Parts: sequence; structure tokens; C-alpha cells
Amino acid sequence: MNKFILILFTLVCSATTCFSVDTLYLADFLKVIHTNHPLIKKANLFDEFSEAYAIKGRGALDPKMLSDYQQKKFSDTDYFTVWQSELKIPTKLPVDFSLGYENNEGVFLNNENVVPNNGLIYGTINVSLLRGLLFDEQRYQIQAAELNGIKSQIDKSLLTREIIHQAVSAYLNWAINFYETEIYQDYFDLVTERHQNVVELFLNGDSPAIDTIESIVNLNTAEKNYLESSGKLISQRQKLNLFIWNENGQPLIMSDNVSPAKLAYLLSQLNELALIMNPFFENDPSVKKIQNEIESLTLANRIEREQLKPQLDLKYNTVLNLGKDNFDPSFTIHDYKYGVTFEYPILNRKTKGELQLNQALIDQSIYEKTQYEESLINKYIGLKKRQVIQQDVLEIVNQKIINSERLYEAESLKFELGESSIFLLNQRERKMLEARTEQIKSFWSIGKLLNELYYLSLGQN
Repeated sequence: MNKFILILFTLVCSATTCFSVDTLYLADFLKVIHTNHPLIKKANLFDEFSEAYAIKGRGALDPKMLSDYQQKKFSDTDYFTVWQSELKIPTKLPVDFSLGYENNEGVFLNNENVVPNNGLIYGTINVSLLRGLLFDEQRYQIQAAELNGIKSQIDKSLLTREIIHQAVSAYLNWAINFYETEIYQDYFDLVTERHQNVVELFLNGDSPAIDTIESIVNLNTAEKNYLESSGKLISQRQKLNLFIWNENGQPLIMSDNVSPAKLAYLLSQLNELALIMNPFFENDPSVKKIQNEIESLTLANRIEREQLKPQLDLKYNTVLNLGKDNFDPSFTIHDYKYGVTFEYPILNRKTKGELQLNQALIDQSIYEKTQYEESLINKYIGLKKRQVIQQDVLEIVNQKIINSERLYEAESLKFELGESSIFLLNQRERKMLEARTEQIKSFWSIGKLLNELYYLSLGQN
């Protein structure tokens, strides 16, 4: 990895021309993307989101310190001073605890607020007996935070997969155009040399003038094809540059002298990356995202169903007397505060409507998940079948190349012996060129299929 980055810095530059020649392999290309691409770094920030959601979820159980101080004075009279401080401790159970201190005084103090001079310490237990017994807001917040954390990891997988898929597509298009341009360049060089020979034969009186016209037309076509392919190669190289960044987040420009892996080796690499051992796609991030939505809605329904239950809370306060004049703590079971809270909405239409809405959304998501999983399976089967067909096409094209070269060699020998014409020789050359470009197109078709399979395989991890 470090060796490749060093080579890349040698081969790529921001504002200067580089002349080093080397091969950029797909595996090394992907390593640089995983390490330096800004959108991959953006995707990695979802890990921080997950950690933040986990902290937020644990916050539902954070203790709370409360303090309430009120004082009233009028016409030099101390009407009242009321001071209450409390520490609340929530739990995962339907039981909350609190510990507090109360100290009040004043001429017009409400009788229920009268306490000993040194105040009272009290401990409170609040128990939910119906609503909130099996599930409450605190447990909902914890589990919702966990689901949000999982969603962040799914979003990370989706973004990473998309970037890698686009990068492989850019590399494949660059490699195809690179070797296509090589073929057109070889053909252009061959036709140029042939044209020079034909002109020389004409000047020596061994060939008619019409042969030079036939040769120059063929040369014009060869040059046009080469120039058009070179223009496409520049465009594909620029698109590839969008994926190459250094460790400092600066974009790099790849040297024109860098070449891709040979197409046969590239396809073998892609074939290894695209291998799927268990093509059922229940772990695909898109499927998991829908499942996460279902679980979030199910969790929301669970807390909503609690609202259908009556609220029956039991609250018990133990009271510790700290002494009337001197500090003299005393406790008795007869000193306490006790309360019961009951509440029940008669119609509860808001909760029922929310439950019905969430259930409809859950049903929609279930149908969507089922359909999407099936579409992924069908896509995988279709890609594998098309891959087999394209492999057969490639074998046929390879045979076509061999036969075209044989015909060209035979025609070339006949031309040298004066038994053929420049027209027939050009035809053989064009057939040979056609076969080689068809081979490039077959490589491209197989590469596209393998990239789609690689896209699916990324979702399996």
C-alpha cells in the first residue's frame, strides 16, 4: 500500500507533467480510494454518528439534579422562603428513584410546606403499575438510539458501495478506451506504412494512381478513428482522476504514461471480487435499511400502545426529620408522603390513529422489502446467465481474430506477389480491426456485468 502510494506520487502531479511509466492495477486503485477519497472519509463519519446515538440513548438514564428556590418579602415581612432540591435517578425498570432536601420558612408559609427548622430529607420511589410497566419512554429512547446507530452503519455501507461501484466503472471505461486507442494507433501506423509503400510503388510505375487514392482514403479513416478514440481516452482519464486523492485531501492528476492492467487480468480480478457465496441478499444494505425502518416503526407502535393503557402510578416518599432546633436526624415509618395518580383517555383517537398509520407504513415496508429482495435475486441470476453468454461471445470473437489474421497474412503475401489489390488488402485489414475492436467490446460487456455482480457482493459483507 505505502509502496503504491509512493509510486502514485511519482506518477501523478497537480500542475506539472510526469514522465514515469507504470501500471495502475485495480486493487491498488481501490486501496487509494478507501484511504483517501473524500466521500469515503464522509462515509466513515457515520461511525461517529453511531457513537453519538449510543451516547444519546444512554442519556435517557442520566440522573437529574433539580432545585427550586422561591422567596417573597413585602413591607419588611418575610412572607415565605421555599427551597427544594432533588436528585432523580431513572432506571430501565418501571421504577424511578429520587433523593431530595426541603427547607421552608416564613410568616405566611402554606401549612403543607411547614418543615422542621433544619429541613427534611426525603427519598422517593415512583412505580408505574399499568402504562409504562412493560415499556416506557426511557426504554424507547434507548432502543431508538440503537436503531439510529444501526441506520448510520447502513448509510455508511450504502455510500461506500456506491463510490466503489462508480470507481470500478471509471477504471473499466479507462482501461477499455486505453486498449481500444492502442488498437487504433497500431492500425493507423500499419496503414501509414502501407500508404507510403503504395506511393512508392506508384512513383516507380509498379502501381496505378487509383491505388494511392484507395490508400489515402483508408489512411484518413484510420487517422479519424485514432483521433476520436484518443479524445475518448482523455475524457475517461479525467473521470478517473476524480477518484485519486492524496492523504491531505488534495486531488491528483494521473500521468498520461500510466497504463491500466491488461484486460484479461482485469476481468480475473473483477471475477474474484464479484464472487458471491450466499446469493440470498438478506444482508444487502438496501434491504437492511428497509428492515431498520420496519423495526423503528414497530418500536414507535410499541410505545404508542402503552398510551392505550390507563396510567396508574404509585409514589411513595420516605421522610427524614433533621431536627427542629438542633441537627438531630430522626426516622420513623409513620413519617411519609404517599400518592396515587390515575389517568385514562376515554376515546384515545390520537393514539389509535397513530397506530393505524404506523401499521400501514410497516405493511408497505414489508412488501417493499420482499419485492426488493426478489429483484436482487433475479438481478443476480440474470447477470450470471448473461456472463456465461458474453464469455461464449468472447471465445467466438477470439476465434474471429485468429481467422482474420490468417486471411490478412495470406492477402498480404498475395499482394506482395502481385496477385491481389490494395482494395482487397484494405478489406482484410478492416476485418482484422473489426475483430479486435469486437474483442474490446466483449471485454467491456463482461467487465460491466462483473462490476454489477461486485456491487451486489459488496452488500453481502
